[in-house]
Amino acid sequence: MIIIKTTSDSHKAIKLIANTLLNKRYAACVNILPRIRSKYIWEGRIVESRESALLIKTVAKMEKKVYTTIKKLHNYDVPEITTIETSNVDTDYLNWVEGSLKNKSKKERVKK
Repeated sequence: MIIIKTTSDSHKAIKLIANTLLNKRYAACVNILPRIRSKYIWEGRIVESRESALLIKTVAKMEKKVYTTIKKLHNYDVPEITTIETSNVDTDYLNWVEGSLKNKSKKERVKK
């Protein structure tokens, strides 16, 4: 399992990214951490902004799809997209993550 992190100052972009990743089954879970304060250098100046962070739980084989989706839907020119490797994950949780990323069942596709 890996965790991919991104941040944005747009609630609309955060919701769109999270929902798209879940609907496409690229992620099993997305935590949204609201109202964080970020300080960074942009165009030579120190900038401070309020953002939300996404912690995206997925597996390594989905990493490229998650990155592509974030870049496509993000409101920043250069979004933070980082992968956090996990060294130890509870077996039951890992099984749930992997099971959640499988293709939708025929029954689920019909409901949509």
